[in-house]
Amino acid sequence: MKLSIGVPAFNQGAFLRETLESILRQTPPFHEIVVSNNHSTDSTADVLAAMDMEHPGRIRVVVPAQHLSMVQNWNFVASHLTGDWFSLLSSDDLVLPGFVQAVEEAAARSPNVTLVRGAWRNIGPAGELIADHHLLSVAALTHVPVTLYEQRFGPKGSFAAFALRRDVWQRVGGFPEQVTLLGDWGMWLLAGALGDIAYTDHVIAAYRGGHQSDSIRRRHHTHMREMLTIYQDLLPRAAALAGLGRPAWIDRASRIRFREAINATSQEYTADERPLLIEAFRPWAQATGQIALFQRFQQGQVLRSFSLMKTIKPLLRSVVTTLRQRSRAQVR
Repeated sequence: MKLSIGVPAFNQGAFLRETLESILRQTPPFHEIVVSNNHSTDSTADVLAAMDMEHPGRIRVVVPAQHLSMVQNWNFVASHLTGDWFSLLSSDDLVLPGFVQAVEEAAARSPNVTLVRGAWRNIGPAGELIADHHLLSVAALTHVPVTLYEQRFGPKGSFAAFALRRDVWQRVGGFPEQVTLLGDWGMWLLAGALGDIAYTDHVIAAYRGGHQSDSIRRRHHTHMREMLTIYQDLLPRAAALAGLGRPAWIDRASRIRFREAINATSQEYTADERPLLIEAFRPWAQATGQIALFQRFQQGQVLRSFSLMKTIKPLLRSVVTTLRQRSRAQVR
């Protein structure tokens, strides 16, 4: 197995050195390290030049002809990778010790594995630990159609902690560029349609958050529009690739997810922020037949719903975390 890693970089020079150093420390090493500098205007180019001086020949830098969207940049850097498997790592995230070995072991569980996903760590802007995340609801090896059904409400995995078979990426035409924020979810669906998904419970990467919260808030309306694209286009496409036709659970999932999303949005976003959100939710409401709920949102109402699972999940997570800690203490 030759596992390449690509780093799609844009204006995150403050974190880029730490990201690359985490990759360079990996043992066994990655097959290759390729960085796409997406016309950054900050210190990114200087960091890359310094890293090349310190580690000559270890990092290859590619530059697109023009600035690309995030998902386009993922595909651009992936197109320059030569391994039979590859991972992508945002230029503010980190790989943790054991990444390569854990991926290799998970991929070896079946010749039909198309995607490996791992547990990951959330860190703050300064690298402070927030929490480790384990996918408690997935098996070590998941087969079609569960690979799709388990992701009907969202991606099962983190962009920071994955590896993808390169021939699968090629077969589906790359990360889906019709979505600009949900390209990872779209790819996990397409990969899951073509084979097994393996999971390693080893914490293999760290996802850095907290320094882009304003940007995420400003793009929430785009996120909501792209949710409809997932349910109208990408999930049906994945189901067709898997030979499932168009199962009824896709439309049911879309209706449930719409209600959850519009309820949460009504509680978290102000009246001044609603105009773009109203236009984002309108086609989704029409597609799911939930015009009355949408009209209440349009009128400025705060929508509320009760979800038993949302109440139970934190408790379950706490119990499992405690059991893990006790098990590790006993091993020591």
